[in-house]
Amino acid sequence: MAGCVLGHRRLSILDLSDSAAQPMLSPDGKIGLVFNGEIYNFQEIRAELERCGHRFRTTSDTEVVLALYREKKEAMLEDLNGMFSLAIWDCEEKRLFLARDRVGKKPLYYYAGHGTLSFASELSSLVLDPRVSTELRSQALFEYLLYDFVPAPHTIFQDVHKLPAAHYAIFNSQGLQIRRYWNPPEPNPAADYRESIERLRELLADAVRMRLISDVPLGAFLSGGIDSTLVTSFMQQGTSGNVKTFSISFPGTTYDESQWSRLAAGSLGTEHREYSVEYDIAGIFSKIVEHFGEPFGDSSAIPTWLLSEKTRGHVTVALSGDGGDELFAGYERYLARRFQLMYDQVPAVCRERIIEPFIRRLPATTAYYGTSLSKKLKLFIDASRRIREDPLAVIPRTFTREQVIQLTGSDYEIDDDPALEAARQWVGLDPVSRMQFTDIQTYMAEDILTKVDRMSMAHALEVRSPLLDYRVVELACSMPLGFKIALGTTKRILKDTARGQIPDAILKRSKYGFQVPLGAWFKGELKSWAEERLFDVSHGHFNRPFVERIWNEHLLGRSDHTHRLWLLLVFNEWAHQTARGVG
Repeated sequence: MAGCVLGHRRLSILDLSDSAAQPMLSPDGKIGLVFNGEIYNFQEIRAELERCGHRFRTTSDTEVVLALYREKKEAMLEDLNGMFSLAIWDCEEKRLFLARDRVGKKPLYYYAGHGTLSFASELSSLVLDPRVSTELRSQALFEYLLYDFVPAPHTIFQDVHKLPAAHYAIFNSQGLQIRRYWNPPEPNPAADYRESIERLRELLADAVRMRLISDVPLGAFLSGGIDSTLVTSFMQQGTSGNVKTFSISFPGTTYDESQWSRLAAGSLGTEHREYSVEYDIAGIFSKIVEHFGEPFGDSSAIPTWLLSEKTRGHVTVALSGDGGDELFAGYERYLARRFQLMYDQVPAVCRERIIEPFIRRLPATTAYYGTSLSKKLKLFIDASRRIREDPLAVIPRTFTREQVIQLTGSDYEIDDDPALEAARQWVGLDPVSRMQFTDIQTYMAEDILTKVDRMSMAHALEVRSPLLDYRVVELACSMPLGFKIALGTTKRILKDTARGQIPDAILKRSKYGFQVPLGAWFKGELKSWAEERLFDVSHGHFNRPFVERIWNEHLLGRSDHTHRLWLLLVFNEWAHQTARGVG
């Protein structure tokens, strides 16, 4: 194909034959496609295309995507239900068409310059192009230290961008044009609660059914939370045998959820495997950092790596409960945001001279915040102050802006921050919904889904998320906030949908994050390992006295700097790998 080179490495899920290999060409050889992901409604689309005269030589969804483009061009995206990033070269029109799924399950990076465009699903592949500079984008470093991730369209590299979720791009002789093709609907105050429960139950059952289509073995992640248990319940109903389920446990820590996964598995009758893992942080740390291609600071990547590794020993596809917290307001910070609105009415002198100084004097702890009242209170007053000062700053932050300036010696362009721009889009919503919708566009897409995709694909495991079926997303977003939060309860409608289908104890349990006790380990078995990687660095981006101060405060128990230290460790390792040409 003159003017374009396409390449692909395939994880075969549907139609395992060589005839479904990529790049795939149209019958006349004028259109070529590379495609990462799965289209769950491809059989329905194929039947419609056959009625229009198209003929197929494979049973793959890839060929269906190619035929759909020939029929509808970029309007094809309205028909696709799935997770995908794709690239189509059209010889006749001399244009490259790029697209990413609605919620951002699959990644797509690109570089445009000197009249050319390069793209890849991994940063490590893209930077092999000699035209692509690895100069660091200081704005992205600042954003990483704020949010734990680099929000799209930025990457850590100055000249490389992410194609944001729900966007497509066209590159031709006129240059590069990028357009959004989908937005979640805003809440409808006239929605009926009972009708919404029935519609949600119907959509979830169908979303799970569609994701059971596979030519390879499949199973499910089962933590024992509401989301994964409900997905597994629908999965069990849709299969003839027992579903294979998988979890990992952290015995003896406040992060151990094994009792809940066992309860869920026993109630649903799944073929469950629970792995009590021994963490070898030193052994897997560099591998984890390498697979992200840029600094990524969510430490739950560690258990996700281990769970994916164990699960891949038995199946090639796993269903998960990702998306439930963002769509149905499952995070405690949504409740906290409601309380903040009342707290802000307290006279400033009382807040600043009595309440907040008292809370800051409470003992620091490295325990999981879900089991620590003092940690919850500290997070609450920090978030309250941040949002009072900037109502758009609704995404959680690890370092404050002032701390990043002390650490790096540089400031950033507020107007160029994609997370703030996402929040600005939803200023017409109530404060809690604004936080939730911003999370869907930023935190969910660029943290949660990025983590799961990179850690699972590192082990050749495909993870499918029924709760992120775009029909479920649209229904959830169209619900009034009262359907999700009521009387101090989160996920109200999801719980009512699941009632009678999963154990009541799971419906009533508190939410736990997928975390590991890094803070305690930094004071114990990981102390020497972390100290070496914090201070034996040559990149020069961080102020050493600042790093020494937070390290010593953490060791002495004066503050819990676990997540801040983890961000620094990850960046230092990434910088080291980049300097050596690794990743």
